Amino acid sequence: MAYSKGRAGTAWNKLRAQVFAEETDCWICGKYVDQELPRTHPMSRTVDHVVELWQQGAPTDRANCRLAHRRCNTSKSNTTRAKGRPRAAFTVNTTAL
Repeated sequence: MAYSKGRAGTAWNKLRAQVFAEETDCWICGKYVDQELPRTHPMSRTVDHVVELWQQGAPTDRANCRLAHRRCNTSKSNTTRAKGRPRAAFTVNTTAL
């Protein structure tokens, strides 16, 4: 099986630079992204995959990559993953109460 670098290597770095140069607003919330903020800041810039990598989204396809705030990207990813997980079913034996 071939190893896919996904979010590493020259192709990814070029794509990130392209997204950062071409876009100014977060595609999730629609607000301006200050691209000068430090990487660890919650409102810093990130590249978000419209179709998540774990959902077979193309990692280096420009059409699948958009500018997003770190907070928005994390929130979207967590929400999308939660929707895909089965919920635990709980039952309570009321006769024992």
